[in-house]
Amino acid sequence: MAEKKESAAIRMKKWQVQEIQKDIKHYPNVVLIDLRNLPDKLLQSMRKRLRAENHGTVRMAKSTVLKRALDGSGKPADLSARLNIPAALVLTNLSPYNLNQIVKGNKLQMAAKPGQISPADIIVPAGDTDLPAGPALSELKAAGLNVQIKAGKIVVSKDSTVVKKGEEITMQKAKALQTLGVKPFEAEMNVLLAYDGQYIYSPELLDISSASLAPEFVSSLVDAMNLSVNAKYPSPQNIEMLLVDAYTQGRSAGINGGLYSSESIEQLLTLATRQGMALEGLEKK
Repeated sequence: MAEKKESAAIRMKKWQVQEIQKDIKHYPNVVLIDLRNLPDKLLQSMRKRLRAENHGTVRMAKSTVLKRALDGSGKPADLSARLNIPAALVLTNLSPYNLNQIVKGNKLQMAAKPGQISPADIIVPAGDTDLPAGPALSELKAAGLNVQIKAGKIVVSKDSTVVKKGEEITMQKAKALQTLGVKPFEAEMNVLLAYDGQYIYSPELLDISSASLAPEFVSSLVDAMNLSVNAKYPSPQNIEMLLVDAYTQGRSAGINGGLYSSESIEQLLTLATRQGMALEGLEKK
């Protein structure tokens, strides 16, 4: 019986898996990027930058293809399990943290679209516009903006809340914002998960900044130093403090116990002199 021939679609999937696995083998770090609601312009910008700087590549395919490529390359199952939503693979020689910094800095201002639910108040600040007097004035007023004509130009006379948080954006308001050139929304790429060959990183971990870590790091150092000094546990970092503390305690013990030494003799003589003078004063009385 003749073997059943593979379909062109299956051959294509196998080829895609092999090609992606080549890149996975070439680059040490794997980062999953969320494709939901992601403008293609942002993704292409990331792809172009990685290639231009020889830092990696972006691979996109059906989730089944990406899963097979990851699993077949011996990557942790957590990565393929996270492909339950549309995602792209960023294969790079940059650390997950450094790539995430690039991702977070790669943003795009987006226009409001009819039917969108606004995540925050959309406020148009007071100020001049380049719009001449005409039909646009009525359009903006109908959308709820405080506008008037000055020197032949439309002016927003005071801050105007066009859309409130949680409100659906109407066609009228979306058009008014576009007329003013206002792009109230910001699109950015989001990391789903990252792997550096040893550890898996969540987006929350990658979002920790060096600025926020610095105070915690300093506080931890101070706590560790205090603990080691109080426990009398010597180390290169605290040995000077321990020696000073030991010297101070030893000197105090010698003076309080009346023990003569090169360190305590001066203080003991001073005390003896004072006591002698006190006794002499009592005798005279």
